[in-house]
Amino acid sequence: MKKIIPIEELPAWREAFRATGKRLVVTNGVFDLMHRGHAEYLAQAASLGDVLLVLVNDDASVTALKGPTRPINAEADRATMLAALECVGAVSIFKGPKATDALRAAAPDIYVKGGDYTPATLDRDEFSALQACGSEIKILPLVPGCSTSGIVKRILSETHSGEDVTKDVSLDKKLMPIFQRRSIRDFLPREVSTHDLGLLLEAAMAAPSAKACYPAEFILLTDSDLRKKIAAVLPNGSFLANAPAGILICGDIRRSCGELLSYLLQDCAACVENLLLAASMMGLGACWLGVHPRQERMDAIKNILSLPQEVIPVACVALGWTAEKKAPRTNYDPAQVHLNAW
Repeated sequence: MKKIIPIEELPAWREAFRATGKRLVVTNGVFDLMHRGHAEYLAQAASLGDVLLVLVNDDASVTALKGPTRPINAEADRATMLAALECVGAVSIFKGPKATDALRAAAPDIYVKGGDYTPATLDRDEFSALQACGSEIKILPLVPGCSTSGIVKRILSETHSGEDVTKDVSLDKKLMPIFQRRSIRDFLPREVSTHDLGLLLEAAMAAPSAKACYPAEFILLTDSDLRKKIAAVLPNGSFLANAPAGILICGDIRRSCGELLSYLLQDCAACVENLLLAASMMGLGACWLGVHPRQERMDAIKNILSLPQEVIPVACVALGWTAEKKAPRTNYDPAQVHLNAW
């Protein structure tokens, strides 16, 4: 297809285009299983300039980024689907997890990214390449509820064991992100990006807090030796040592409502649950590891991390790209429900 340009021909194509005086818009991504969100996003991107160039991850980089089950569609198929869209002027497939070299070759007038990013959370190498090109960066809102990961999850949940589990009245599709959250202890040897960790922390900090005191503090455990040390003091958390990342959730008693421990624990627990749900919705696996009220665990972690006396370690979450599959479920028990009285 004439719209698909080999990456090595991209500089010459860009120079010929630049000579026409038109403005080039560039975006990049995987674009696996095209959906409405992709279509609306690309149409909006194209409207910002004269021609839209889409840079597409090759198959090897998609597998490295998203796990062994992806991509669903091969790079040539994904490029052809994109090129068939009227709003897309050209497509080029690039190698590696970062689009840095391709962005230098394209030298866009305008660079577009989806609303789950901000200029501050863009990959730093890619951001530097865009700055060097003098590119204007635009962040476009995403269409809510539209994602390839969500489509894949729905397919898997509806075919699990040959049954549509969502037909069970207790597993309403609207609540599926909650039912799909499962404790994951086996992870792929794949890094959790700084961007994804940032999203998880944003979700955690969106949790409610008594009188809006927000006593929670978060320590990112990205150092493997540090995770091993903490795993060694958690009797049921040895797998933290093999997880690509972890987050320790603590609370500062000085900022707790009334400086009360109970409120601190409730606030931190709400943060942990938000974090777990966000991880599941992003396709990550996570497991909650209890620290408080086990004094020996608390003391050991405070010593390892040199925590101030007023900061109480509450829980640790092991994180990574899941290497195991678990079906959605609920533990609903009507015997535990009481109407207006015991």
